[in-house]
Amino acid sequence: MNQFEHQWQRLTALARQAPDDRDIAVPAGFATRMAALAAAAPAAGPWFTLERLALRGLVAATACCVAAVTFNYFGASADMPDDSDLDETVSVLLDIS
Repeated sequence: MNQFEHQWQRLTALARQAPDDRDIAVPAGFATRMAALAAAAPAAGPWFTLERLALRGLVAATACCVAAVTFNYFGASADMPDDSDLDETVSVLLDIS
């Protein structure tokens, strides 16, 4: 084993033996206070502005896509040629009798 592996194994063995002295109990009402603080904090800064602009851009892009698909669907369905003309063109090109 190289020097690094030996030191790593020794370090991890020592870390496994270390006692856990953390106090995991939180005071009463901690979650409620944190939720209230998060809801009361005003959103400010450049990221908030970017989020607002991005949301507006998403709505505008969605509206443009829906309008384009609708316009193309109704515009294309009115201008569709008859299938008989297409069949005659294909038969002439392929020289089918």
